[in-house]
Amino acid sequence: MTGPRIFESLDAEWALVCAEAGRAEMVLGWLREGGVLFGDERARGLSELLAELECRDRAQGRVHSDRWMRVLLERAAGEGAKAQVAARVVVQAMLPGAVRMTQRLLRAGRDFDETGQVVVACLYQVVRRYPLHRTSGVAANLLLETLHLASRELQADTETDAVPWHPVLESAAVPGEPAADDTTETVWRTVLRRQAAEAGLLRAGEVPDGARGELVELLAWAVAAGLLDVVRARVIADESRAGARENAERAGVSAVTWRQRRSRTVRQLRPIADQWVQAA
Repeated sequence: MTGPRIFESLDAEWALVCAEAGRAEMVLGWLREGGVLFGDERARGLSELLAELECRDRAQGRVHSDRWMRVLLERAAGEGAKAQVAARVVVQAMLPGAVRMTQRLLRAGRDFDETGQVVVACLYQVVRRYPLHRTSGVAANLLLETLHLASRELQADTETDAVPWHPVLESAAVPGEPAADDTTETVWRTVLRRQAAEAGLLRAGEVPDGARGELVELLAWAVAAGLLDVVRARVIADESRAGARENAERAGVSAVTWRQRRSRTVRQLRPIADQWVQAA
């Protein structure tokens, strides 16, 4: 099961879709026609077929997921019951990402199930109207477009822009080869790092990694969520750079004062980090 009520309902619906006779063979037929090779094997069921596709995704990477998703997205763009089945298979494949997206879009006053309904509705829209000329990074593009659309829908329901996604998402491109088993995380980190740069948390050309990279992502998320003032976030980001302590000492900041600053930062970030972990 994928999670609370909205996603539990989708899992229950999926079981009914899978129970319909002939659907697995129909989808397998599309995949064969589209050049996604399955030899002469027969589909035992839609769930088993989807599990096999995901297993091959992990083994073969994004090229494989691009191929089979594109085949089904071409069918999903049509009309009628067959198009709905094709769309439903893709949606089911994307549900783990939708769950995590829902968790990360939660803000004060937003109910999980209501947010999840918006995310799922947007995911369906994106699947049905996916631009087929985009042949690379299909899963990542689905998530980015869903995140963009869901953020706009959720913003329309509130008076404040809790997640200023638009300029970030419109220019975001997942660099390199995303991890085959964690496209959601790759997309999310790409967006957060773009936000970090726009918020002034990174210097020109700076590419943080390791512990500092995680700190910058936390700061960007906290600013977007309204949990941390952007000026304070910039100070913390500056203080976490290599050589920051030495620079402070040269400026006359004592070791005691530096430790007090660090302790205050840790106290301030600890509850924010707890919320970030829960959202992940």
